[in-house]
Amino acid sequence: MLKPYDQRVESTYKLLETYITLVERDAKKIGENKKKADAETASKIKFTLDWKLNKDQFDEIEFKGYAAKYKTSEVSGLERLYYDRNEPYTKTIKQWNHFEPALTVEKPIAYIIPKAWSQVIQLLKLNNVKVDQLKKDAKLALEMYYISDFKTAQKPFEGHYLHSAVKVEPKQQSIQCYAGDYVVYVNQKTNRYIVETLEPQAPDSFFNWNFFDSILGQKEHFSSYIFEDTAAQLLKNNPALKQKLEEEKAKNAELAKSAYAQLEFIYKNSDYFEPTFMRYPIGRLVKDIKLDIK
Repeated sequence: MLKPYDQRVESTYKLLETYITLVERDAKKIGENKKKADAETASKIKFTLDWKLNKDQFDEIEFKGYAAKYKTSEVSGLERLYYDRNEPYTKTIKQWNHFEPALTVEKPIAYIIPKAWSQVIQLLKLNNVKVDQLKKDAKLALEMYYISDFKTAQKPFEGHYLHSAVKVEPKQQSIQCYAGDYVVYVNQKTNRYIVETLEPQAPDSFFNWNFFDSILGQKEHFSSYIFEDTAAQLLKNNPALKQKLEEEKAKNAELAKSAYAQLEFIYKNSDYFEPTFMRYPIGRLVKDIKLDIK
């Protein structure tokens, strides 16, 4: 971007010419490699979702540059950087270009997507993902993710406040699914796209792009005045819960001093607590069972 405009246009033109020449020359080989890659992706079991730089491994490359100097700015009167084109140099520098898996997941048999999330389905179909639907209601044993932690950008990017650093807690649950809910089998050439958009901890997942923000807001809670009697009854009927509360109070002085915090603790550990709060709505089918699909 720092080069003169005519040089930038000419360079882009020559690069495109090179692409066309290579594709024309190696069309058959490119087609064969694409088929091999598709077959490998369809059968691949584990996918790396994120990478980390290996700072111990590096190459050495020749770098050509100009001496960096400073002079007085005609704008501010303070020092400003410039590169002296009368002092070119060539030196060897380190290039860190080796990455290792930072997050890897094993694909499920299929993802089960409730039909309410139609925008996600539209995007999957636009990207050539084969999508099926359940013919009738069914209870399925699914691995469900609960979002245990995440960060959100302070400023928007492309109209979204992106999430990142997502951590999930998987739980095996029996989930009521309904006729019309979507089934996405992970045996396709589009597997990488499927996994990297539907696994919430992947950097470019639909979750990180705010498609599922509604699950992050708690819809149900309690009134302290009303819940007091219910909480007392819960402790009487459930000695294990009472013991759990006492153990937590012994570890947490702030909890022991707060009546509201103790009610909150009881509420969160009872059947009254909203089961879908922070639960990622897409389930992972990890057992290869026959589904009645259309």
